[in-house]
Amino acid sequence: MLTLMTLLSEPVQVLVAINVLLTLSLLFPFAAGVWSLGLPGFMAVGAYTSGYTTTVLGWPISAALAAGMLTGMLSTLPVGLLALRTRGVYLSIATLAAAELINLFFSHFAPTGATMGLAGMPFVSGKVIIGAAVAVLAVALWIFNSRLGKAMLAAGSDPIVASCSGLNVPALQLGALALSGVFAGLAGGLFAHYYSFISPANFSATRVVDILMFLVVGGITPLGAVAGSALLTLVPQGVAGLEKWAPAIYGVVVVLTMAFAADGMLPKNRLASWRGALRRGGASAALPAAGSGVDSPAVAPVVPTAAVASRPVRPATL
Repeated sequence: MLTLMTLLSEPVQVLVAINVLLTLSLLFPFAAGVWSLGLPGFMAVGAYTSGYTTTVLGWPISAALAAGMLTGMLSTLPVGLLALRTRGVYLSIATLAAAELINLFFSHFAPTGATMGLAGMPFVSGKVIIGAAVAVLAVALWIFNSRLGKAMLAAGSDPIVASCSGLNVPALQLGALALSGVFAGLAGGLFAHYYSFISPANFSATRVVDILMFLVVGGITPLGAVAGSALLTLVPQGVAGLEKWAPAIYGVVVVLTMAFAADGMLPKNRLASWRGALRRGGASAALPAAGSGVDSPAVAPVVPTAAVASRPVRPATL
């Protein structure tokens, strides 16, 4: 049965917030037409950077998180070079291999504990993580509604047309990857400080499959990313005994989504139609209703063109 207390517990809320951060991180390159699956690697770089700088170097948490975001962004540079040379499924395979290489590196890197992991990171509360997810969502909404976001979407929908229109498609795609690395690095750092322990097993390359399902179910929009990640995280956690069936639940939901809502729950066109309906409703409410006693301005009658043309023309009088 559905357990409300489980849904309201802080660990579940934190899990939803981290998944929202990761899904928003994957959203930007996908919207720009870069099918990068290297997200677990970016997250691992941010997590280990933040964890190492606090436990070994003694940095404050804020500086460590900033360093994790920076290194997460820098780790996207090799992927960006691949994106300039490779497209489609080949890029996806190459970036997935890059994520696995990063995981293999940390599995053998002794200063961060190798396969034994890194422990002892100072604790970050769940409220901070939830606040970070809300802040990143606000940034994502602002970007997608700005000229930059519209240019990214144009580059993703048709790079050739976008390039002919004067847009710098490679720069837009590199920028989308950089944003992905920043947000993934932040998610990794918050993950490390909330659980106070990380190991390479937390950043397996297969983790991106779950995040990809969140984005497919919700739709390639910021609100869709939130809806998909929240739904697919809360259902297995909120129903007692279904945690171990989470992969099967994900699969069923994705199949149903592809069958009945191929663009996801909250795609761009649906959100646009809702905004238009709200605007039309507001405009209708602003107009005076019939019989309301509000005088409308007098309007001169319009004479049909045909009637004007049929009138006889009088000769001018000298």
